[in-house]
Amino acid sequence: MGTSIRLTIAHEQAHEILAEAKQRLLDFEKRFSANDAHSLLMRVNAKAGISPVEVDDDIFKLIAIGKRYSLKENTCLNIAIGPLVKLWKIGFKGANLPDKNSIQTRLALTDPRDIILDDQAKTVYLQKKGMEIDLGALAKGYFADLIKDFFLSKGVQSGMINLGGNVLLIGSHPKNPGGFWHVGIQDPEQQRNHLSGILQFQDGSVVTSGIYERQFEYAGKSYHHIFDPQTGYPVESDIAGLTIVSKSSLIGEIYTSLYFHLSSDDLLKQLSSVVGVEAVVIRKDGQVLLTEGIKPFYTPIARAVNSKD
Repeated sequence: MGTSIRLTIAHEQAHEILAEAKQRLLDFEKRFSANDAHSLLMRVNAKAGISPVEVDDDIFKLIAIGKRYSLKENTCLNIAIGPLVKLWKIGFKGANLPDKNSIQTRLALTDPRDIILDDQAKTVYLQKKGMEIDLGALAKGYFADLIKDFFLSKGVQSGMINLGGNVLLIGSHPKNPGGFWHVGIQDPEQQRNHLSGILQFQDGSVVTSGIYERQFEYAGKSYHHIFDPQTGYPVESDIAGLTIVSKSSLIGEIYTSLYFHLSSDDLLKQLSSVVGVEAVVIRKDGQVLLTEGIKPFYTPIARAVNSKD
């Protein structure tokens, strides 16, 4: 998945359960990848404008969820963004600044209304040749939730699923005082594992996204990987990093994407109205904004330290 993965559980059969979880993650990556020509998702993309493709139930479900949120107006989430991702290549070899004509051509292939789903046959059809679904904005959260369900089915009562910036906690910490897990929030201006604050809570999801994750520079300007589906360019706002706290990791992924194009103040107002979602917003100037519900659980750090569980 292009990131480090860490799974931790407290269970008498931990070794066997973790081995199975690893195999499930490898299977998810193999089938859901937008960068593997042999994945099931890429089979859908390869048949764009040609024919529908029958897919597995879990892939169909995630595409259906992704399409529903992609159809929301004035948001950043769009699972049909694949042609733009492949054009810019940010985070991959060959990252570049495309010309305006190329961007406009690819934008015409990113309308989520052109993703046709057949609930009965479980098929996905992309109406225009050249369309590509990219589930990168949602997949890790979806995988984390599925792995948590697997752990719970095996009787796991305490554990952590860390899929590189996507942390899902099960129950309470077996050793920390009060049973609280400590989750560090990355400082966008510093190297990995240097923090701006720590969240302390139990049994929930912490998903972080930021413009520092994948970027490149051209002619003195930095370009990041979070695109505005309306313009085809990386979003421009005063936000450097956004962390969503929720019960479901998939919900966390969704809300780190939907409103990233808004100003930090507008983003905070928008997220404050969503039941079951709390947020830590870090501006480019370093200021940290918090929704009311998360304030008792967030401790700012005056200087960077190495993160620990």
